[in-house]
Amino acid sequence: MNRLRLPSRLKIARPSLKSHPSKLALRTKKVPPGFPSYIGVITRHHIPKLLSDGTSVWFPYPGRSPRGHTLRAVLNIPRELNPTITTINKAVAPEKNQGNAQTMTSYTQVVTTPTADTPGACVLLHFDRRRYLFGRMAEGTQRAMVQRKVAMAKIHNIFVTGTVDWSTTGGLPGLMLTLADVVAGAKAARADELAVREAKGLKSKDRDIDDDLHIYGGRNLVHSLATTRRFIFRKGIPLSLNEIRTDSPSQRNDRAIPDFEDDLVRIWHLPITSNSSASRPGSRKRKHSDLEEGEEEAETAVTEQAELSDAEAQHIRQAAVAGMFSSTWSLDTLHEVNLRDADPLAKIFFRSEGGMIEEYKGPRPGNTEKLPDIRVLIRSPWPAAKIETLPITKPSNESLCYIAKCHPRRGKFKPEEANKLGVSKFDFKKLIDGETITLENGTVVTPDMVMEPTVAGRGLAVIDIPAEDMVNSFLARPEWSDSALMSGIDVMYWISSEQFSAYRDERLVEFMKKFPSVQHVLLGQDVCPNTLALQDPADKTLKLNFIDPDRFPLLKFDSRPLAPVGAGDVGAAGARINLHPKPGPSSEFLVSPIDPIGTLKALVGQHREVVEMAREASKKIADPAFLVEVEESQKDIPNRDTEIIPLGTGSALPSKYRNVSATLIRVPGHGSYLFDCGENTLGQLRRLYGNEDTDEVLKDLRAIYISHLHADHHFGTASMMARWNKVTAGTDALLGVIATGGFHSWMLEYDGVEPLGLDRVVGIVPYRGGQPNADLGWKFPPTLNQSECNTMQERFPKVEICWVDHCQNATAIVMTFAPSGLKIAYSGDCRPSKKFAELGKGAHLLLHECTFEDGLKGDAVAKKHSTISEALAVGRDMGARRILLTHFSQRYPKLPAPEGEGEKVELGKDTAVLYAFDHMRVKLGEFKQAEEFIPAIKKLLEEEMKEKEGEDGEEGEEGGEEAAKKAEKKKEQERKKAEKQKKKLEHAKAAMEQKKGKGKNRGKVAEMVKEGEGGEKPEGTEKPEEKPEEVTSSEGDAKSEEVKTQEGVEKLEVKESEDVVMT
Repeated sequence: MNRLRLPSRLKIARPSLKSHPSKLALRTKKVPPGFPSYIGVITRHHIPKLLSDGTSVWFPYPGRSPRGHTLRAVLNIPRELNPTITTINKAVAPEKNQGNAQTMTSYTQVVTTPTADTPGACVLLHFDRRRYLFGRMAEGTQRAMVQRKVAMAKIHNIFVTGTVDWSTTGGLPGLMLTLADVVAGAKAARADELAVREAKGLKSKDRDIDDDLHIYGGRNLVHSLATTRRFIFRKGIPLSLNEIRTDSPSQRNDRAIPDFEDDLVRIWHLPITSNSSASRPGSRKRKHSDLEEGEEEAETAVTEQAELSDAEAQHIRQAAVAGMFSSTWSLDTLHEVNLRDADPLAKIFFRSEGGMIEEYKGPRPGNTEKLPDIRVLIRSPWPAAKIETLPITKPSNESLCYIAKCHPRRGKFKPEEANKLGVSKFDFKKLIDGETITLENGTVVTPDMVMEPTVAGRGLAVIDIPAEDMVNSFLARPEWSDSALMSGIDVMYWISSEQFSAYRDERLVEFMKKFPSVQHVLLGQDVCPNTLALQDPADKTLKLNFIDPDRFPLLKFDSRPLAPVGAGDVGAAGARINLHPKPGPSSEFLVSPIDPIGTLKALVGQHREVVEMAREASKKIADPAFLVEVEESQKDIPNRDTEIIPLGTGSALPSKYRNVSATLIRVPGHGSYLFDCGENTLGQLRRLYGNEDTDEVLKDLRAIYISHLHADHHFGTASMMARWNKVTAGTDALLGVIATGGFHSWMLEYDGVEPLGLDRVVGIVPYRGGQPNADLGWKFPPTLNQSECNTMQERFPKVEICWVDHCQNATAIVMTFAPSGLKIAYSGDCRPSKKFAELGKGAHLLLHECTFEDGLKGDAVAKKHSTISEALAVGRDMGARRILLTHFSQRYPKLPAPEGEGEKVELGKDTAVLYAFDHMRVKLGEFKQAEEFIPAIKKLLEEEMKEKEGEDGEEGEEGGEEAAKKAEKKKEQERKKAEKQKKKLEHAKAAMEQKKGKGKNRGKVAEMVKEGEGGEKPEGTEKPEEKPEEVTSSEGDAKSEEVKTQEGVEKLEVKESEDVVMT
């Protein structure tokens, strides 16, 4: 797509016939006449009259205010009506950097295969300076990329395959946030580098860096991301969402034109559809009023949405996404409103007589008290949150496949042929760049006379056929019969779904046989073994199992290759197909399966003290006297067979060793309850139980509780609910969802993309009623009669919820089970809460977050989390009998936050405290036994941390002091080397000035060389005093490699410049 900057008046000549369609991105600095006061749809009458009615509508770029800002829009023009722009220069296509591309390595690599850890398969197309990601961006994708050490900083283009639902996009929001943070970090690093170069008087390097993130996918891509607007927010990220809603130009006559092209690759979109024109069946569409309290206008809103055109509805979704990522909104910005118009839940401020801003504490809107007629200040919500309801959508019946091809590479230059023709060496570069030259004798030399033949671009195809009724649409694609397009395709990746294995369909097997020279790589759950995609955490779990096998069961996996499929090769993580310079497969980078025997041998051989401590703990818990004592101390605890299963114990984002928040509690006779549900909770459950047993656990699932709307606490809910809906289909099972109204709104909006079974969901919504705790609203499906509702409510445990200090509408919960009286309290994320401690008085089990160690209380206060001592203090005030600490900062990858210098919390003798680990299984009646293994576990993880840091785990205090001395000595050496390199830079700069005839102070320069910085600096080299930078030796060497004059023309090695000065 060409981007052109146009004047406010568009002067477009009459259309000229072209053989292909075109898309022009138009920019105007002024709003066209008739543009409405709000960002809406510019209809056909706003388009200049010289264009015919065949031109499609013109949409503004979302998220832009029309007043005082540039308005960007896209104009889609039919093939036969491609206009010629006469008032400006023609757009220039992106320049092909063939020089760099010539020596660049390119290959494709399988990043993930379908496993419990990574339910979707994806493939990376690698170039040295850019990466492209294809496939299903399922939950767990970014965690697997961290495990594989995939450099995400160079990923700027993501191509989602298949039908858009949570199985293909569930990991996309988290991946986008991670990439956004990576891009922000890269920008900051470049800014620091620029500042350093400017301080040294060096010119900045010209770099063409693309910080945009481009995402391509099928129908409902924008809607899926827009539903997350209440809990995803990043400022200033240039995000481009490209929803392939109609067929691409590649289906038309000229298939040589790709849908995407840059200086490295060309990509064609291949949409396919099912035979049926109807969408996949969904669940009954429920109104917002079914689940949310006080939504009296929901039915009217739904009716109004039904009247929106498809283009208008899509524009609303695009505006929501733009507000999530491209906004300049600031939390500290206040705007003035009348008190009666302020949000009752917002924090309200006012400006005092002295002009100071103070918090307003008077009567608030929504109360019965009379409001004063004053102006107040409130914070404006971020733009995306202002869109209360998205237009209704329905499940897609389209899937996306892709063909990607590298640009052709020029052949090698043949200097001997050029010499024979009498070509001057000064003209070699012209011929290499494709220019034709004429010699003095009149001979015309063309590039093909001195160059080897052009090397055709190699490529790949990524095929995703999720349903059998899409096969005919796939086979009918004209690209497969286009010999020019298919030439050079070295590999086809076949991604299959759980419902349909494309490579077992006879029609597709015959299709594969038509391309015998292409390697067909199969990526499906039924052919790829359920290997451990996350080897490091599995290795840790294996060691913990050796120490305490009752609490840390072995994970379910299978690395054995499955039966081969005749039509292709089974894909494996890490497998590469080289495209350039030497095409062909490579098994050098295959991910090795875990070696349990080797891991245990290393544990026994290297950690003898840990093994002995574990052996002693095993003896103690088997002692009859110990068992009698434990039984006596906990005889008043009911339901001691209740099992607590942490599935995610980390915070903020998934790490290599810890997944994000999720804890499953199974109460025999009362069902299972899930407290928070972070990304890939279903995968964690399958890794622990296996696929079949996981379905049995889901059949027993009674409720999901979401403590607050931060993404790390609920991004796995869609897959859990979708799977629950499938395994309980045809039954009268009901699922309670305990969450605030914002989460229920998300469920309603996302249910249009993929059925979640909302017709069997009971919504339990806390709202601000009585104090100090929340009131609960029960929202039953309309299919239940009053008697069934009463029965369900009676069988459900008693639920009590209070508001806690973390973020807006953050809650903590207490569940009490009748008739035994079992009481379970869960904190979610929060600062220590007296209300929560009072609500949970006498709790038998407390699950409390402890994000930070005691020494980082300031961080805990700033980020509204708790430390270990603070969490234990809540347990003490609550009188909790069993405490499980969880939600650890990712700065503690293996070892939970250690006790620091905080308050020493005295707990009761009969209180037991444990640290949570992913995939741990502990019964309520076994906390005392599990406590005996904590010393051995801590010892093991501490020794491993020291080994990773290059220290001997048993060297003691003297060894630690010696290591500190070595580190200090190394730091001093680096500082001295940095000073030396700085002097060299100054000397070299002075030498260059002398060479240019500015060496009036030659004697002073020589004196400066002898005396160091004590001499007077030559003219033009004076700089403000600054503290010497501490740089590593590698940085110093890199900075001394190249010294530029202020004009930035000549390059000299530092050694050469010193010789000039001494001469």
